[in-house]
Amino acid sequence: MSPWLPELVTDILLRLPVSSLQRFRCVSTSFCAEIDSENFVKNHLKRSIQTKTGQKLLVYNPRFEGPSDFYFADFDDDLVDAFPLRTPLVSRHGDKSVYGSCNGLFLMGMDSVDFKVECQSLDLYIWNPFTRRYRKLPPCPVQTLPGYREFKCCGLGYASARDDYKVVMISKADDSNQVWVFGLKSDFWRRSRDLEEEVTTSGGCFANGALYWMCKSKCVGFDLEKEVFFDIPLLSDCGPAAFFFDSFDSLLVFRGNLYFRTLVDEKVEYYLLVSDVSGKGGEVVGVSWRKEFTIENVENILHHVFPLLPLAYSKDGGSILLHDLSGVVWYNLKNRTKQRVSIAGLPDVPWSRYNVCWESLVSVGRDSAFDGAAEEGRIDDLEE
Repeated sequence: MSPWLPELVTDILLRLPVSSLQRFRCVSTSFCAEIDSENFVKNHLKRSIQTKTGQKLLVYNPRFEGPSDFYFADFDDDLVDAFPLRTPLVSRHGDKSVYGSCNGLFLMGMDSVDFKVECQSLDLYIWNPFTRRYRKLPPCPVQTLPGYREFKCCGLGYASARDDYKVVMISKADDSNQVWVFGLKSDFWRRSRDLEEEVTTSGGCFANGALYWMCKSKCVGFDLEKEVFFDIPLLSDCGPAAFFFDSFDSLLVFRGNLYFRTLVDEKVEYYLLVSDVSGKGGEVVGVSWRKEFTIENVENILHHVFPLLPLAYSKDGGSILLHDLSGVVWYNLKNRTKQRVSIAGLPDVPWSRYNVCWESLVSVGRDSAFDGAAEEGRIDDLEE
């Protein structure tokens, strides 16, 4: 670091949003080197989480009409306004999917079909909407039988000990459930041990160093450090009145932790996955589900509960921001009342997907591109 860039200046830079830091990279080579350094990127994200600043609400719906199918609102501004985000996937072909996010990075996919060999393929992209950088991952060498329509499940997570972001793909490509892992640092796919039971959810939930999926009879987790699967038992103590949502909505991540939800007597109950620790050595001897909170007084609950996903706590901790069919509401945990949130500039389209994340400078890896290129053309044209 240049001697004229003291620690005080670095401390000031750490307090700035990503958009400002992107501009300040042009001030000098010293500023650019500092802002792009791994330590600065980690410390900037760490400070944002600790101070609860830079938290964004991202909304996705392929049916949005206008400049984008992605919008974001800022918690720092009390979710007053929404702004469009240009995404790199502006293709004329295929269906777009969002499989998950981690530390400001999003895993997105585009389905396409090769009619010559009658085979379906999935193009995966890592995208940071705040730095506006993205990269297309190399094709996964999954073994697919001609004429076989495969079902792929994907997830993105962070292996802290290796300081590496990993993409995990589970593909029902033949009679087996193939598991493939891609590391942004290693930059290649490698096959892991096949999964015995078929996964029923497409996007993996990342929490506490693992990716989680629902199967027909259990929940499975994939340890991103050891790259092995482990089983999580489903809830068994909710009683006969409990209604388990379909596999897509039962499992969720809230504030970095894994939750499971059920409907009991017209109330939605949320259970946190906790580790059972041995008293002697402090070792984890198992896991269990612990009820954390309950949502009551939800109108037409059987019809509108589809998302009803918790997104964030209010600043005073007394309310939870919930995603329902029509958008988002603040739900007061004490009074059991709700207040609809109106976000200016957000298209009024039902069945949108909401995600809470921290803006970050995390890199998408080598060979990245600027998503602004999509403003002038299509991704199909850029890659030909």
